[in-house]
Amino acid sequence: MDAISGRSLQKETHSLGLVELAELLYYSAGLTRKYRFGSELHYMRAASATGALYPIELYVVVADISGLEAGVYHLDPLGFQLSRLRKGDYRAELAAVSSDSIATAPATIAFTSLAWKNAWKYEARSYRHWFWDGGVIAANLLAVSTSMGLPTKIVQGFVDQAVDELLGLQDRKEATILLSPVGAETQGSRDHSLKKIGPVQLKVRPLSAEETEFAGMWELHWASFLQSRKEIDNWTNAQLAIPHLHRTMYPMLPLGPPITDAANPRRLGEVILQRGSTRRFARSPITFSQLSTIFTTSTGPIPRDYLPDNDALIETYFIANAVEGLTPGSYFYASEQKSLEQLKRGELRQMSAYLCLGQPLFGDASVVFFLMVRLRDVLGVLGNRGYRVAELEGGIVAGKIYLSAYSLGLGASGSTFYDDAVTEFFSPHAKEKSTMIAVGLGVPAYKARSGKVLPQFA
Repeated sequence: MDAISGRSLQKETHSLGLVELAELLYYSAGLTRKYRFGSELHYMRAASATGALYPIELYVVVADISGLEAGVYHLDPLGFQLSRLRKGDYRAELAAVSSDSIATAPATIAFTSLAWKNAWKYEARSYRHWFWDGGVIAANLLAVSTSMGLPTKIVQGFVDQAVDELLGLQDRKEATILLSPVGAETQGSRDHSLKKIGPVQLKVRPLSAEETEFAGMWELHWASFLQSRKEIDNWTNAQLAIPHLHRTMYPMLPLGPPITDAANPRRLGEVILQRGSTRRFARSPITFSQLSTIFTTSTGPIPRDYLPDNDALIETYFIANAVEGLTPGSYFYASEQKSLEQLKRGELRQMSAYLCLGQPLFGDASVVFFLMVRLRDVLGVLGNRGYRVAELEGGIVAGKIYLSAYSLGLGASGSTFYDDAVTEFFSPHAKEKSTMIAVGLGVPAYKARSGKVLPQFA
């Protein structure tokens, strides 16, 4: 639980070598299940993805570390191998167009979106899915790196075009969504000046005979580009005020004590392998201690470049359908007070299903979380790029809810939703707030087969 929350008590930092890097990559985006659908073999990964379409790719910019030469690499999840795109140490070049911390981190993991992989299904709306899917992978990465004593950070301030070119991405097909420097500081180049980097000439086999593009999605992405190091510095130094004082006329209920690691000693790797989006909930209640634990772990600190670790953009609203000791109704989690505000009382299973596009699964769930943000305020300070930040943070918190749920033997499933209807339902409390993602939580109605480290990766 401490690793998921980001509040690990482990003080010692460890060195990063190929073995540690492999563990980080596998438990973030490795293949953990395989199954046949008709005559075709399909795989599932360590973190969830909307529609199981997995548009997120991982790249690594690394110095010489034990077992791996310096270079720019792409992770091939099917073979679980790193394909080298550039030879040599490019950390200084990457730091010149992002964050100084990247120059001294032994490795930086870059997340990209291969946009067409879910655009055919979600069309222009799939832009928000880039950050949902990237966020749940980032939640795994943060938890695993914390458990290993490897400092990790989320960096969203970077010159988009320069990073895309360094990674050899094809324009209008793939784009960088975040950078994550990993590991204790090492010796790095002091020269962080911007250098011209030649193109990567890659021979790439097409993954599909047909690809789909939605111009509006790319126009939205380009509108949030940063163009220079000066723009990055201005963006990361912007003062985004997060209100901490909270006064309310609604009834308040304090959280219960969280379930500790000592009381629930499941290893993080086992939890990640067990995780899979639940497809049927049993309508059975969860305990108030379980709900309290999930709030404690999912709202832990997030190390990032645009906001102090302990601040949060996400505000959590939820509908409680079946929680022992908690009256059914709608609630808001007041994080500073570690208390729940009761907004409405009553049976709301039909409403929780309706808000999640009428899906019965979310009427059967014990709890449905709606992760919301004061989006207008975020955009006012962080500009268009603030939309990326808000959606990604929603994805990270959703990923923490997933991990927390499965560590407690529960199930979870993410959902899209009727945007305006969610705000209207939770108003006036949620007036002018926008929903980033919804997550259903409950007791699975079936015994799911655990994932495993597949034989070809063992």
